[in-house]
Amino acid sequence: MRFGLTARLLVIGASALLAVWITVIASFYWTNDLPRIATRPPPEQLKAIVDLVSSIAPAERQRAVQALQSSILEVRLVSNAGVPTKRDDLTESPEFAIYHQFLGDKLLHIWVRAGENDVRVPQHWVGTARPLDFWLALDNGGVLVAEARTPFIVTLFGLPAGMGAGLLGTLFACIAFYMLHREIKPLTKLATAVDRIDPSGEPVSLPWIRATTPEIAALVRAFHRLQTRLHAMTRSRMALIGGIQHDVRSFATRLRLRLEQLPDHEERERATADIADMIDLLDNALLTSRAGVGALNEELLDVAELLRAEIVDFRSSGLPVVLETEIVQSEVWVIGDRLALRRIIGNIVDNAVKYGRWAHVALVVEGNTASILVEDEGPGFSREETELLLEPFVRAEPSRARRTGGAGLGLAVARALVEAHGGTISLANGSWGGSVSVALPLYISD
Repeated sequence: MRFGLTARLLVIGASALLAVWITVIASFYWTNDLPRIATRPPPEQLKAIVDLVSSIAPAERQRAVQALQSSILEVRLVSNAGVPTKRDDLTESPEFAIYHQFLGDKLLHIWVRAGENDVRVPQHWVGTARPLDFWLALDNGGVLVAEARTPFIVTLFGLPAGMGAGLLGTLFACIAFYMLHREIKPLTKLATAVDRIDPSGEPVSLPWIRATTPEIAALVRAFHRLQTRLHAMTRSRMALIGGIQHDVRSFATRLRLRLEQLPDHEERERATADIADMIDLLDNALLTSRAGVGALNEELLDVAELLRAEIVDFRSSGLPVVLETEIVQSEVWVIGDRLALRRIIGNIVDNAVKYGRWAHVALVVEGNTASILVEDEGPGFSREETELLLEPFVRAEPSRARRTGGAGLGLAVARALVEAHGGTISLANGSWGGSVSVALPLYISD
């Protein structure tokens, strides 16, 4: 079972109430002196018993004594010769003066009944841990012994056995639940701080928790070390990828210059296209890595202006790209990374041209969302492809021919970059063929 904050507080409250309840019961026993009363029958009752038994013929007294037996009072007859003489007598004690008033000379002795082997009992146990024997003289000879019994086992403090254990157990439970709550509650602050950890951003100041248990303190220190390692790993990873990209670009540039010397035009074009694909692959890998650790730049960008500029570049490069509707909105602002948004548009348009011959582009603004729609003239997507084509290394065209090429990373990279901007990307079938929709949240000023 998982106990939340409310459940823990309820358990603490219930334990505290139980402890208070047991304390009230114990106080009731103490204040009303119930154990002492249970071991001391009322003097009126003893006088009535003595008078009753004395009025019965000696031969019939035993039957009367049997009728007087109960779970809290034992009555028996003894002869005068059976009265002990060598015991501590409580008859003259001031607290038993009331019995003298009612019984007079008929009260012979008040003794604490001894245990086995006639073991003496300490004075402070009187009326609590041992029953009392009242020795009473009968008329016409004979002695009546009335023993008052406690109907429950009583401790030295005059409380029923088990009450002390229950009280201590409840108090310990209350304290234990309180300590548990005290140790667990600060972990909520730690969890909130850990959720804010950004491997690519500034280190988050984790809350200082005053913990009495070494496990909680060790957990906080572990999160501190984890944050430090994450930042170090992220910096190393980005530096490594950036260094590789820089070096490969340098090698590719020198290789492209050498390819210009090839006499075969077709071979030169194929080699140049391979180098361009390799550079694009590196660019995609770097952008995806930055998006994965939240290291993309954030600036206020006009998507409408950015889309117009990209379409002009596509057309100047000879790509069959058509802007279906003139973008009426003069400014469509979003928060994002310019290079990443250009990569998203470029990858989607490139896929549309490769697999659908033409790319029809439109920008639609609805509510707080700006949607870039790119539709091709290909065969469209099947239901299975709409989910698979957004995964890495999945291509709608399974061949590796030079005509289409690619490694199946274009849409996967676009998806990673779009989601890093808080947007969504989806595939569907349009009026011409396959359609890709990219939805980005608009920037709304307060």
